[in-house]
Amino acid sequence: MKKNAFSIVIVILGLFMLFACGSSDEVRIGFSVGPSHERWEKDIDYFTSRVRTYGATVYVTEADNSHQKQLEQVRDLLKRGIDVLVIVPVDSRQAAEIVNLAHNSGIKVIAYDRIVNNCDLDFYISFDNMRVGEMQAEYLTRMRPEGHYALLGGDAIDNNSILLRLGQMHVLQPFVESGKINIVVDQYIRDWSDQEAYRIINDYLEENPGRLDAIVASNDHIAGGAFMALEKHGLAGKVLLTGQDAEAQACRRIVEGKQTMTVYKYIETLAASAASAAVSLAKGDPVMNTQLSINNGKVMVPSILLSSMVSVHPENLRMTVIADGFIDEGLVFQNR
Repeated sequence: MKKNAFSIVIVILGLFMLFACGSSDEVRIGFSVGPSHERWEKDIDYFTSRVRTYGATVYVTEADNSHQKQLEQVRDLLKRGIDVLVIVPVDSRQAAEIVNLAHNSGIKVIAYDRIVNNCDLDFYISFDNMRVGEMQAEYLTRMRPEGHYALLGGDAIDNNSILLRLGQMHVLQPFVESGKINIVVDQYIRDWSDQEAYRIINDYLEENPGRLDAIVASNDHIAGGAFMALEKHGLAGKVLLTGQDAEAQACRRIVEGKQTMTVYKYIETLAASAASAAVSLAKGDPVMNTQLSINNGKVMVPSILLSSMVSVHPENLRMTVIADGFIDEGLVFQNR
C-alpha cells in the first residue's frame, strides 16, 4: 500500500511539473489599442483570432483615445506577465513613455499601424500610409482636375496623419502650382473627430457658399462629418469626397452617390503579420519578411509596410469589401 501511495504521489508530482512547464512556455501577448473608431474593432477581432492560432494568450485593452488611460492599462498588462506588447498609440510622441516602461520590465514592443516616436522601439508594422494619401488624391484629380479643394487631415499627433498628407500633396502639388487646384481648407483634426470635420466644412461653406469642389478626408470618420456639412448645404453628392477604412456607413454613402471613394486596407493581413511578429519576438525568433527600417526620431526601427489596399468606388464595392466578407451586404444595400 505504501508503495502504491508513493507511486501515486510521484505521478501527481510529474503531472504538476509537466503542467507547470507548459504554463511557463505559454506566450502571452498584450494588445493595447488607443483609438476607438469602428475600424479598430476589426483589428482586435483579427489580431486576437490569429494570436490564438499560435496557441498563445492575448490580453486586449482599449484606451478610448486617452494617453493616460493607455499608460495605466499597459501597467496592468505588464503585471499580467506579458511577453510582448503590441500597441496602437493614442499619441505617437507621448507613447515613448509607454515603450520605456515596457523595456524597464524587459518587454519588447511592436507599434501596430501607428509608429511611436523618439524611443528604442523594437518593431513597427503598418500600411504604406503615404500611398494611401496618393490613392485618395489620384482618384479625385482624375475626376476633377480643377477647382477648390479642402484637405481634412487626421490628428497631428498621429504620425500617419503626416504621412497621409505627404502622399496627398505629392499628387496635388503640381495641380496647385499650375493654378488648376486651389486649396481653400487645410487642417488637421484632433482625435480624427467627425464633429470637428463638420464644423470646419460648415464654417467654410457659410462664408463661401458653393465654392467647394472636392474634400480630401483622410479617413471615413472625418468624411462622415464632412458629409453632414455638405448635406446641410445641399452639396452632398456634388462635392467629391474621399475616405479610408471602408467603414459600413462610408460604403453606404458610396452606393448612394454621397461619397466618392474610400481606401480599403486588408486589415486581416496587418493583424496576421503583427501576430506572427509578436509570437516570434516572444520566443526570441527572428521576425520574417522584415522589409526595411524606419527612423522614429531616435533609432532605425525594423519595419514592415504592407501594400495590400485598394480604392473602393461604386463599380467595385461588391467585388471588394462585400466579396471579402469585410462588411455585410445588408448594412450597405439596405432598402435598395
